[in-house]
Amino acid sequence: MASSKHPNGVDKWNDLTGSAFHPNGVQAYNSLTGSAFHSNGVQAYNSLTGSAFHSNGVQAYNSLTGSAFHSNGVQAYNSLTGSAFHSNGVQAYNSLTGNSYTSKGILKKTKTFSFSIGEGIELQIFPIKISVYGRKVNK
Repeated sequence: MASSKHPNGVDKWNDLTGSAFHPNGVQAYNSLTGSAFHSNGVQAYNSLTGSAFHSNGVQAYNSLTGSAFHSNGVQAYNSLTGSAFHSNGVQAYNSLTGNSYTSKGILKKTKTFSFSIGEGIELQIFPIKISVYGRKVNK
């Protein structure tokens, strides 16, 4: 992929260094460490532990348990049951039926579930994928 820039001219991705930056200039991804950061400097993804965090510091993904959480602390994904939930607690995915639901409980067709954990950083469940400005950064 070619290097890209934010509308304000700050590098989004720099292919020479392999690093990414937020529009405010804060490093979003460090290619040397493999870690990602929110625009406020809080760590978004720790490549050593494989865990991810919201910009408010709440854990978004626990690599040891395989569970994920919304920024308000509500469980987003339960690795024991395989079910996912919206931030309001409504079931997003039922692993027994394979059905996905909107945050209002309405059945929908998609089988993926993802949510933003900060500006430019997304956590996808099914399968677990952490991306910074559209590029996967976890292994």
